[in-house]
Amino acid sequence: MAKSSAERVADYRARKTAQGMASLTLIVPAADVALFNQFAAQRREKLREGTHPVDAPRQQWLSMLTAMTPVLTAPVTLRRKRNAFGAPVTRAQTLFISILKHIIELGWPVGLPLGSEQELMKIHGASRAALRGAIRLLEHHSIAKVQRGTGAGLFVARPDLSATMQAVSVYLEYAGVAPRDILATRHALELAALDLVIERLDDEGEQRLREQVQGEAQLDGGAGADELLRFHFLLAELCGDPALRLFDCIVLQLADAHSTFHRRGRADRDRVVARIKEYHRGVALAVIARDKEQARGKMAEYIAGIRTWLE
Repeated sequence: MAKSSAERVADYRARKTAQGMASLTLIVPAADVALFNQFAAQRREKLREGTHPVDAPRQQWLSMLTAMTPVLTAPVTLRRKRNAFGAPVTRAQTLFISILKHIIELGWPVGLPLGSEQELMKIHGASRAALRGAIRLLEHHSIAKVQRGTGAGLFVARPDLSATMQAVSVYLEYAGVAPRDILATRHALELAALDLVIERLDDEGEQRLREQVQGEAQLDGGAGADELLRFHFLLAELCGDPALRLFDCIVLQLADAHSTFHRRGRADRDRVVARIKEYHRGVALAVIARDKEQARGKMAEYIAGIRTWLE
């Protein structure tokens, strides 16, 4: 006798339960269905890859955030909160760290709604003033954004790489970073990125390198910094390591800020750009040939030559 629809559903649920899954029914706004489906797909992909949103590197990052979370360093009666570095922390900052940790644990699903102001106040037991202070910090760092109107609330955002680079560069300038430090750091980071590019380069990456070198053919001494650094930004992207890419790009930006290249005469700049193009082409060809020794040698020579351009 054929099983009924209800029996087939019961059998299916029993099989999935045995596999470690659970049946869950969600009632969500129709406009959010696509977001939930996207989030579920991301989770399934991570499981297929044998990873989890909270993997080892991410767990280390969460641990660091925990260190930044307030701890009581004064008698309980005073309730004065300070972080692991001894700095006083406001309720808004505590809430900011809490929401950031929650987003990281979710796997940073861009576009996911975190809740309305009233919902977030209730979830975190926070005042409106503290929550709004936390939201200002989240928006400042492009971690989350407020959407008004229909479906209003706080949503997970995509951080702005260029804004992060600019913020770190400003701090390093304040800290008095010296040209020799920039040069030494750039040498280490660019060679590390180069090694990863050679290990991970695919057909698309090869094509992008060829196109970049071909696109530089017409450059001369009138080229802007963005045009001359594009090759290096591409290598940083192709290395596939987000942290290395970020730090490499920051150092590239700092090196340009301290360079005397754009204050030189046109004839001198024409000569330098011709050499830059030659080095870029040599590095690109070595990378495409998977010749690590040749690629590293060319890049090291190039970076050593930058010394004469820095203040």
